[in-house]
Amino acid sequence: MDDAGFHRSLTYSVQFDYPLAGQDCEYMLLQPLPAGVYISTDELDDLQRLRRLRAVYPKFVDIEVPAMLGQPFNVLLGGAPKITDTLILPIHFRYHAPSDKRTSVTVSLDTPELYLNCPLGDNELIDNELVARPDKLYCLNEAQSSFVEHLVKVEAATGVENCNWKQIHVDYQLKAPLRADIPIGNTRAYLPVLYSTILLSWLMVIWTMIRTRGTTSRINQRLEEQRQLQQKVK
Repeated sequence: MDDAGFHRSLTYSVQFDYPLAGQDCEYMLLQPLPAGVYISTDELDDLQRLRRLRAVYPKFVDIEVPAMLGQPFNVLLGGAPKITDTLILPIHFRYHAPSDKRTSVTVSLDTPELYLNCPLGDNELIDNELVARPDKLYCLNEAQSSFVEHLVKVEAATGVENCNWKQIHVDYQLKAPLRADIPIGNTRAYLPVLYSTILLSWLMVIWTMIRTRGTTSRINQRLEEQRQLQQKVK
């Protein structure tokens, strides 16, 4: 994750070994995002249109509400297994309520979960030692940007491709902790800032009125000089 600002990016480097790399399978990274983080759906729509990202996310995310009113949600990032695949997810941090005891708040993100889906005839490509729950299959729920757990024996009978996902063990190698220190306002500064803002606003209004009157007077004076000059010419 980028290390500064309210607008950052999560960069993932996903690596697969043979025989999965290059096979007709697909994977999904499920990234949980806390209430203090949001995404711009317009931004992700553009990235998908440009084929720079394949993702599943909520259709609407309120980007205006503060962290205290935000709701956690998931984003799914998809791809095909390769030796190395790089994914980038732009995220944004919400503003937090001011405090008189601290100047910043720490927002932590959970590590993502990895799900893998291979055609029903190629499930032997997935080693059971890689599977977190060999007795479980998962259905992709795009409406909620999540996976729904189901028993293998139930889904094996249905043969639904969208319910053929398996959760895979992941060996995480984080370059930096998934957390950010977000600055917050000082409640004690509310009244001084309020009164200063009101005072400056009135000063600007008075200055604007004086400047406007002075400009008007100069214009009228020049017009009067031009009229007098025209009368003399006549």
